[in-house]
Amino acid sequence: MKIRLFDDHEALSQQAAADIFTELNQGGRCNFAPTGGSSPLRLYQHLVARLQAENAGQQVHYYLQDDVPLRGREQQPGVIYQHIDRHLLTPAGIPLQRIHPLTLANVAQQDAAIAADGGLDLLLLGVGQDGHIAANLPGTPFDTLTREIEVDRCHGVLMAALVQEVGSEENVPDSYLSFGIHTIMQARHIRVLINGENKAEIVRRMLMEPPVEALPASVLQRHANCTLYLDAAAARLLDADWLAAHITH
Repeated sequence: MKIRLFDDHEALSQQAAADIFTELNQGGRCNFAPTGGSSPLRLYQHLVARLQAENAGQQVHYYLQDDVPLRGREQQPGVIYQHIDRHLLTPAGIPLQRIHPLTLANVAQQDAAIAADGGLDLLLLGVGQDGHIAANLPGTPFDTLTREIEVDRCHGVLMAALVQEVGSEENVPDSYLSFGIHTIMQARHIRVLINGENKAEIVRRMLMEPPVEALPASVLQRHANCTLYLDAAAARLLDADWLAAHITH
């Protein structure tokens, strides 16, 4: 795993956007799985500006790695699709034929469809405070594939997160969708954004303890081409010697 360390979130976002832009425009088709959440929003602003200014990225296809449909509207793209569309896809002018949502209709076939399209070239991740990646919660087996996940309405933390995503408990669906951990690990290159002091403990555990299914993000230690973008606050609990040995410029 490669570590890129930055003073703050803005510097992190600028460099990650520049690196992703370069990777998206290496020639030929590029299959890219962006992520939802708040961490990549500034990155997306920088990336959109580059795509617009240079009229680039015409061969990039975008794959949704997870989604939460609204209850009663399960056949429509959910709130994560809407989030990424609002902050990346629509501002960048991405045509629908190059956008591949994750839906109830295609979830069972999505891994095979991605493989038929040449596999994922680049996957962007954030990491939750509990160590989840995409919608793979702690305890998810490392060999999971893309799937529909039933909502456990007795899981207080999960329900709180879903209510925050969809706006009210009435909108929480019976299931949500996610790439599996095995699916994520098949991407040729993974880039991970983590910022803020509140992520420092999970960063320490995911990088400095052995990979365990109780902490899904720890599996990224095993990926051959994973780059982690950290700001100083998120990296503050890492062993200094270990960090020095893993930082790349």
